[in-house]
Amino acid sequence: MSSALRYLVFALAGLLALVGIAAASLLFLFDPNDFKPQIEKAAETHTRLDLQLDGDIGWSFIPLGLELNTVKARLDNEPFLELEHLVARVSLRSLIKMQPAVHRFELAGLELNLALDKEGRGNWERIMPESGADAQESPAEQAPEGEAKTLVFNISEVAISDTRVHYHDAQSGQTTTLDNFALQASDITPQQAFPLNMQFHLATTEPAMDILAQLQANLTLGEQFKRVMLDSLSSTVSLQGDATNQKKIDLALNGNIDADLAQSQIKLSPLKLSLNKVQIDSNLVVSQFDSTPQLAGTLSIAEFSPRELLAQLGQSLPPMQDPNTLRKLSLDTTLGGEPGQVALKPLNIALDDTKLNGEVRYTLETGAVFARLNLDKIDADRYLAPTPEEPAGETQAASADPAPETDLLPLETLRGLRFDAGLNAGELIINQIPIRQLVLNASAADGVIKVSPLSGQLYEGRFQANATINAADATPRWLVKANVTDVKTLPLLTQLAEMQQFSGLANINLDLNTTGNRVSALRNNAKGKADFAIKQGKFEGTSMAAYACQGIALMHKETIDTSAWPKATSFEDLSGAITINGNSIDNSALTAQLKGMALEGKGQVDIASMDLNYSAGLRILGNIHEDNACRVNDKLKDLVIPVKCKGSLVGDKGLPCKFDTARFRDTIAGKAKAEAKEKASEEIDRGKEKLKEKARDKLQKFFGQ
Repeated sequence: MSSALRYLVFALAGLLALVGIAAASLLFLFDPNDFKPQIEKAAETHTRLDLQLDGDIGWSFIPLGLELNTVKARLDNEPFLELEHLVARVSLRSLIKMQPAVHRFELAGLELNLALDKEGRGNWERIMPESGADAQESPAEQAPEGEAKTLVFNISEVAISDTRVHYHDAQSGQTTTLDNFALQASDITPQQAFPLNMQFHLATTEPAMDILAQLQANLTLGEQFKRVMLDSLSSTVSLQGDATNQKKIDLALNGNIDADLAQSQIKLSPLKLSLNKVQIDSNLVVSQFDSTPQLAGTLSIAEFSPRELLAQLGQSLPPMQDPNTLRKLSLDTTLGGEPGQVALKPLNIALDDTKLNGEVRYTLETGAVFARLNLDKIDADRYLAPTPEEPAGETQAASADPAPETDLLPLETLRGLRFDAGLNAGELIINQIPIRQLVLNASAADGVIKVSPLSGQLYEGRFQANATINAADATPRWLVKANVTDVKTLPLLTQLAEMQQFSGLANINLDLNTTGNRVSALRNNAKGKADFAIKQGKFEGTSMAAYACQGIALMHKETIDTSAWPKATSFEDLSGAITINGNSIDNSALTAQLKGMALEGKGQVDIASMDLNYSAGLRILGNIHEDNACRVNDKLKDLVIPVKCKGSLVGDKGLPCKFDTARFRDTIAGKAKAEAKEKASEEIDRGKEKLKEKARDKLQKFFGQ
């Protein structure tokens, strides 16, 4: 090595030594605490903060670091920030290599007070003084193409402890406090997994709620934080407060989460959620979540007791007819569907003794629902409120002060519905009415709900109905068409309207329309027609034979005791047509074939009061009863015995009918006049015949001579 080069190396080494000595001298001789007043003054000049640096400020050269202690800041004379301790140390060598490596970042005792006033302005917005013109940020300088470099940022250790944040919203009155926040992480390197531990306590008011949370995971941060992966996630959350009636709720979340922001994809695979004793398992992928989300995966909920869970959450169920309901619930489904849809297919749900399966699709943009479901059996009455027992003497008082009438349909909600749903049920029991082989298809769009068809087996017969509810206007319009075939009437009417007067196999065709959104309006505005035929039936609790025989006995001028006769009247066929006009059902052509009689009648039924006002006649066709007082001769055949039916159809067994003596007197009087007229006519005819015979005799004698 030449002498010149040797001297140059010595000179450079000496220069570096002098720089190092100078830097070290600055660190040891220069005290940053001397500049506290200038720093506090600068904060006061450029912000609204009143900064107080009560603790020491320290720094180090190897590693390069800064330390702050006991920092306070007030905003508008209110406490805003307090900091007990902050340490940040960076490797000087890593800075020179443009690969900053933080040896340690430590934050302890941070307390921050945030507030939102009644006008919706946050106190943090007042830190900087108002400026006459909005600040304009200059666009970031871009490195020439091909010269861009990725800044690698490595951190050996992060430790945050005892952090507290207070937040008060003057608009809602809500106060939220985050305290006991702690975070520990080490070996933080981009695109490499590192351990993360975090915990915090969150308390809110109105409603009051306490939340304790802990989280452990291996965290991987992708390039420019566009991908976040949590592997071996293990977290627990405990909640307790007003919303849970001070009952403690334990949540646990375990599994893996992979959020790829660049690919707009989140993977939850596998992920397990525990809510007290409820176990939820999922393997789910959400793609295109920033535009048109698409789901794929599975979701299952192990069998649990909803009743027990709600009790643990501090919630009470309304009384039900069967307190053993909601004891078992489970779900298993596969999630999928086209982009923008959430499809559950196949979907399997088990509730108590009921099993439901099929598919459901939900369209995110329109809110439209498509469903095709199969249900094996369900007794809906078990889930309904118990029928209240009405104490004696309160019926009249209750009817005198009825509950105010309310709307039947939420019109605004209906107008926003879009669905196409189909349900097949093996057996459905509602209001103690068993419906088997139920088929229901319903759709809704633009405020129009259509049900077509609604069909099933009912009391050994069948029914089918189509209905349309047009709720697009202020007053809904209802259209109903129904067909009933061979349905047993007695159990059906007993359950629907407490009517026990009819039995038989009913066949009905109904065409009805009405308007309104309350029961009274629907009844008042009802218009329609129906024809019916009941075969193999009975008038329960009523003996039409007794009424007929009372009339026949009077015709014989005899008496008859019918009190012990069976209170029932069998008929083979009963038919008629009715017109529905508001609360009134009018029938003008009722006919029925009874033993030895034909029933004919007409009248009305008031739907509002369920009162019957009917005039009927029993036309005598033959023998009715073996009692001698009820014997039928030729004179009585075709005689009409009047019967009046007037009264309530609800409650008491039997029709409110009786033998109409007043009308029968008119019948007898009319018959007597007819007989007298007929007798007089016969006498006149006999007189005329006698005159003719006398005339013939005289003529014969005259010509015989």
